[in-house]
Amino acid sequence: MISARRVFTVTQVNRYVKKLMESDALLAGIFIEGEISNFKPHSSGHIYFTLKDTTGSVPAVMFNSHATLVKFALSSGMKVIVFGRLSLYERTGQYQVYVEHIEPAGLGSMQLALEQLKNKLENEGLFDPGKKKAIPHFPKTVAIITSPIGAAVRDIIKTARDKNPSVRLVIAPAIVQGEGAAQDLARALDEVNAWGEADVIIIGRGGGSTEDLWAFNEEVLVRAISNSKIPVISAVGHETDVTLSDFAADARAATPTAAAGLAVYDLYSIVVFAAEVIKGMDLSIKNRIINGHRRTVSLIENIGKATERKLGNTTLNLARIETWLDKVSPFTAFRRGYALVRDKNGEPIVKARNLIKGQELNIDWADGKVQVTVNRVCDSGEPL
Repeated sequence: MISARRVFTVTQVNRYVKKLMESDALLAGIFIEGEISNFKPHSSGHIYFTLKDTTGSVPAVMFNSHATLVKFALSSGMKVIVFGRLSLYERTGQYQVYVEHIEPAGLGSMQLALEQLKNKLENEGLFDPGKKKAIPHFPKTVAIITSPIGAAVRDIIKTARDKNPSVRLVIAPAIVQGEGAAQDLARALDEVNAWGEADVIIIGRGGGSTEDLWAFNEEVLVRAISNSKIPVISAVGHETDVTLSDFAADARAATPTAAAGLAVYDLYSIVVFAAEVIKGMDLSIKNRIINGHRRTVSLIENIGKATERKLGNTTLNLARIETWLDKVSPFTAFRRGYALVRDKNGEPIVKARNLIKGQELNIDWADGKVQVTVNRVCDSGEPL
């Protein structure tokens, strides 16, 4: 028979166990590695999941205040390392992990976030080479989006001025690292597009750590670059630094200095080329004039010879025609004593029997003409 005993309620037991767990220094801050299963994000922003390995599992919760700081997307099947505290959830009597920090197992969270975002944007077509806009060969205005006090802007300006001082450079200042940098860069990009007078845009900054360059990996800026109506050259860090902005831009330059070289054409080279072209044109024109003169002289000589031949043939033909006309001309007959008889209307009289007494006639000879009146008309065998 049990003598004196103390009876506890379930709630009291749970509270006692919870207190014991939370007072343990080991359980108050512990790293646990496992695989996420039963992943359930809540509309409140809290995240619920189970952390498991081959032989065990433990429920986990990550409240919104900590979940918003996670840079990559969580999902079931992902292997992670979490940091948090173990405690008892009194309503169910189960212990669970209250997660404060989470990172991928074997891969940095920033790198994983970068890979996830890259795959997402690539699948949407933001990096499609077929959508790239051509960089203009002879821009009049170049917009530069970067920090106005950094080394990058000085390098860009110097290189551009050395290559072509006639190109207008417009600085659109923006924050290039730290909190809010991606949003500020996207804002500057949108403002340059709204302004509409730039032919090409250079966006970038000098070198730095991965964290320093991270703004150029953020989705808001990558989308702004992809949506730009003006061609964009990305120039971030050094040659070995590659960001998502480089994939979205219409062209990538290894450095800000290289970007200036890509955006601005070399005026000196153009002048030298133009001089060579003009020199070649002068020689070509001179040769054309000489050849044209030769062809003209030859043409004139040929025309002269052809004209002489033509005139000779024409003179001969005219002589033949003249001889023929002389033979058939009535005036030749007049010189032999013949005459042309016409009525008063000028119509020739070819038959005597058509005449009537009193009719007036005109008779033409070689040396003159007379007007007569018909007194009598006889047959051909009848005497007058």
